[in-house]
Amino acid sequence: ATAGSYGAATAGAYGAATAGDRGAATAGSYGAATAKGFVSVGKNGCGLVRGNDVKIKGGFGAVLVICEENADNWDIKELLAFVVDGEDIKADTWYKLVDGKPVEAE
Repeated sequence: ATAGSYGAATAGAYGAATAGDRGAATAGSYGAATAKGFVSVGKNGCGLVRGNDVKIKGGFGAVLVICEENADNWDIKELLAFVVDGEDIKADTWYKLVDGKPVEAE
């Protein structure tokens, strides 16, 4: 599934979803999602979000990547990849980057 700017893309288990600027992408278990806004993936999924003030969440075992951009030129300012382990990173909980670390977001 693909959506443009401010759009939403949703894919089921084993699917792939991509959304543009300020968009939202969601994929089910074992799926992959990328967006320049908000990303949600299921159990053992893989998600990548890039932009400013972005957030991401995943099911247990998901690999999550956050790329924060510079506001003036869109180059990558910070990058962090992490795994939803159920302890340090909770399942189905939104995260954002603050000073290079994942913190819970609303």
